[in-house]
Amino acid sequence: MGDTLVKTSSAALGAAMLVLIFGGCGGGGGGGAPLPPPGPPATGTINTGSVLAVTGRSMDAAFRSSRFGDITNVVGLTTVSASDPATLGAGTISKPGGWTAWSEIPVGPETTSCIDNGTVTVSGDIASPLVVRAGDFLDYEWEDCDDGLGQVINGHIGLTFTEFDGNLLAGRILLGVSLVVDNFQVIESTEFNLTNGDLSLIIDSRTQPETIIETIGNSLIIDDGISTETLKDYASTVTEDTSMFPSNFTTEATGRVTSSQFSGEVSYDTPVAFQSSGGGYPYVGEMLIFGTGGSNVRIIAMDEVNVRIEADYNGDGASDATIETSWAALVDG
Repeated sequence: MGDTLVKTSSAALGAAMLVLIFGGCGGGGGGGAPLPPPGPPATGTINTGSVLAVTGRSMDAAFRSSRFGDITNVVGLTTVSASDPATLGAGTISKPGGWTAWSEIPVGPETTSCIDNGTVTVSGDIASPLVVRAGDFLDYEWEDCDDGLGQVINGHIGLTFTEFDGNLLAGRILLGVSLVVDNFQVIESTEFNLTNGDLSLIIDSRTQPETIIETIGNSLIIDDGISTETLKDYASTVTEDTSMFPSNFTTEATGRVTSSQFSGEVSYDTPVAFQSSGGGYPYVGEMLIFGTGGSNVRIIAMDEVNVRIEADYNGDGASDATIETSWAALVDG
């Protein structure tokens, strides 16, 4: 499942989210141990028995949190080129300042059947169908919703808009939104993801060809039936550059994580931002993960297929182990 790590394209935001909802290589001898990010001291143990679980689960959880920028298409707010209409809720702007006769934002509750099975119910309070204002909100409730994309969706997402600026028709906006996620579940074949938590988003597409998505949250719990991760005090910034084909993504992340796959809590940071192309794994970048007693592990992207892990189990600044593996084995293994 390579597309679960870094894939946040504004051209396919809804689909990406629903599959939910990185000069020299450091870690060697000399120079002292790296410093952890601010926050409570880590309690997680990083050793030969836990290093792969800590690295794989921490990376997967951290970058899943950044994927909530995809919410813009899930709830029907889409930025497009100036030659095409832009949509907000159930309405379509056919020209600046004008809405088609059928374009009314549901403040319901209004229940709509999904294509193959189930329903989605939308309710909310929108001051104007043309402009999103601070305090506007929308609630979405999915019940066994199957739109024929191979996924069945359940759960609730509530959105409160905190700021809006820009031009929908030109696809250049600044959008702020706070989200509450309750039992949001995506079932795909025999796999599923269940997400609960809160977060705030800032989506800025005013400086095309770049779109910047900032995610900040207090707590986010992700359960895939095999492992459960809890993110705390987490943040990420994803920059998409559409001047390249496929789009190039730059991702930075920080926060703390616990997991059913390892003991205690670890913190993470990206001293070198990850870069990826299209839906691929990162080909450049580093993540540092910190455990108790100064223990740490550095994850280094070698290319889109391979990754190197340099572990310092006692925090003395010298590498105690080097592990070379694939992104797929690390994140999905």
